[in-house]
Amino acid sequence: MLPSGYGALEILIVDDIANTRQILRAILRHLGFARVTEAGGTTEALALIKEIGPDLVFTDWDMPGASGLDLIRIVRSHPESPDPTLPIVLLTAHGDRQYVKAGRDAGATDFLVKPLAPARIRDRILDVVSRPRGFVSAPGYKGPDRRRLDRPVAQDRRSPEAPAPDVILLPPDGLLMAKVSGDEMAVKRAQQSRVSILRTLAAAQQNRATSGMIAAANAAAVRDDLDRLVSEALSALDRCADALARMGEPLERFRRGALDQMPSSAGRVIGSLQRLIADPARVMGDPGIIRLHLLAIRAMLRVGADPGAERTATELASQIEALTQRRSD
Repeated sequence: MLPSGYGALEILIVDDIANTRQILRAILRHLGFARVTEAGGTTEALALIKEIGPDLVFTDWDMPGASGLDLIRIVRSHPESPDPTLPIVLLTAHGDRQYVKAGRDAGATDFLVKPLAPARIRDRILDVVSRPRGFVSAPGYKGPDRRRLDRPVAQDRRSPEAPAPDVILLPPDGLLMAKVSGDEMAVKRAQQSRVSILRTLAAAQQNRATSGMIAAANAAAVRDDLDRLVSEALSALDRCADALARMGEPLERFRRGALDQMPSSAGRVIGSLQRLIADPARVMGDPGIIRLHLLAIRAMLRVGADPGAERTATELASQIEALTQRRSD
């Protein structure tokens, strides 16, 4: 049994199998929890999270439709999530390392392998309440601090001396422990702390959304500028040298910002064209190879919008590499 104060916590069980929910509910009632709610899937769970504001969620991993991982990701990252910091324990029949890592990286607070045993459930609840972790908000991860041990790391992006501007580490609010203690003043202070944390997370998400919109607009402008210069260079030989001379900066910005979305040969083609641009004599003396480069760049600019653009870009890159190799032999 847990101390009587734990009975003040509201727990939500999420599992598509009614029998499993009943077993877990029985275990929780045996441990002293009277406020237990059930959901048969992710959609119902999200509605209940908004309605009742549970203190702790136990969710199964494998459910039809949206899984337990999906539920965690929505709670952690969706703009309409009522509480991204909500503690969530992931239940699964798979205890292999890759499953633990996937659950951790999705933002699970803890991990519990079936079959469920009262002692292990009790231990997880004690750990969540008595050892709360800070909350990390970063571009690639939102969830409890994944560092359970205080030890040196090769590169600490959260160092006070050199913090990364896109990483936010918020301290635990202590709300669950305050509720368990029954101290009303402590509960009020912890609730105020949680409100402050949620406001900080909302502001960070808004800032990232704004930054993403600006980056997308800048990338679109670069693509438009480069597309216009490519078309100009292809339209007439007497304009080619001038258009290529003005292509250097947008070509480099395109390379830095979009290379991960391009075929694997894109970097080599762009680098080859950059070297040609740096040698005006070759531009005028070898219009055929210049044209192949420009057609390849134009195809790259259309990747994502034209289903055949990536294949065209890859084929043109192969022609460029083969022609370059023959001329160097």
